[in-house]
Amino acid sequence: MTRHVERLVAVGLAVGLSLQLGACSIGQWIGIVPLNPLKTLEIVAQTGANQGSAAAIDIVWVFDSTAQAALPKTGPLWFANKAALQANLASSLAVVSLELAPASATQSVPLPSNHGKAIAVLAFANTLDAAGQAVGALTRFKCALITVAPASVIYAACPA
Repeated sequence: MTRHVERLVAVGLAVGLSLQLGACSIGQWIGIVPLNPLKTLEIVAQTGANQGSAAAIDIVWVFDSTAQAALPKTGPLWFANKAALQANLASSLAVVSLELAPASATQSVPLPSNHGKAIAVLAFANTLDAAGQAVGALTRFKCALITVAPASVIYAACPA
């Protein structure tokens, strides 16, 4: 009888461990757990940002891998092809467009209602300096802070 009980306990532990390991992916699959952790997004422009000009920034929530593969690798390419990309990938993207003047105060960026279903969250900046034109990957952050600096754009976690 004890051998039977030991087997039941071992099977119960194995099932419990499997459920624990798979809980997040199952939760994501049925839509309970978000696919990305981003809950808060803030943006600020420092004094002298973008050589004293306003900077255009688009935050793009991507909902499928085909759309993600079709997106450009720089801000200027995004802005040059934005209308066509949005028309062709409309149901696969959500876009929030911003324009920041230098020395602007930190502001919160509104998240789309379906933000938790995005497989990627990207930032495209249309800055004068090439150092600020790379795509910003925001997916890994729970709270992301975008700082438009004089010669670059910085993507980081919000300060604690």
